[in-house]
Amino acid sequence: MISDAHRRLRDATRADHDRLERRVDILRRIARPEARRGLIEGFYGLHLDAEAAMAPWLADLPGLDFTARRRSGLLARDLAAAGGCAPVPEPFEVAGRPEALGLMYVLEGSTLGGQVIRREAVRAGVTMSGLGFLDPYGAEVGPRWKAFLTVVDAQAVGEDDLLSLIAGARRGFALAEARLCGVPAVG
Repeated sequence: MISDAHRRLRDATRADHDRLERRVDILRRIARPEARRGLIEGFYGLHLDAEAAMAPWLADLPGLDFTARRRSGLLARDLAAAGGCAPVPEPFEVAGRPEALGLMYVLEGSTLGGQVIRREAVRAGVTMSGLGFLDPYGAEVGPRWKAFLTVVDAQAVGEDDLLSLIAGARRGFALAEARLCGVPAVG
């Protein structure tokens, strides 16, 4: 059963998620070496920026295990395998713990989509070199997602917290779009 906080967060960001998914066109990009390199560079930059912004708010949050959820190290290895260049970090700030959790919602949600993308890529015969970031948790993706949502539910104690979670997630989708598509969407 989906919690009220999760439902409201998902519903409020559905358009952002759908727009990002369309613009990134990940299956097409991972099939071509140059496009794959650029995509991995974008994901690495996204995670560097987001992890730096979230760390002061989430590093010691009980039940989250923030350190184990960081993917910049895995992306650095993927980037090396793809022959890419590390992007320049771009400072990104969040206004508090709920907003940081909203940003993390975008990153953690991508672990679910990453499994689907990985399966489709394998089925299409795409080599998986440099794509470890698509499935960082393996068989633990479901339990880790549920644990994350439990933390979100515990932190969404009032309407202001929930609105901050949503704002953080929407900013997270915008950051992802900027990093993965080169320019943010208009409108």
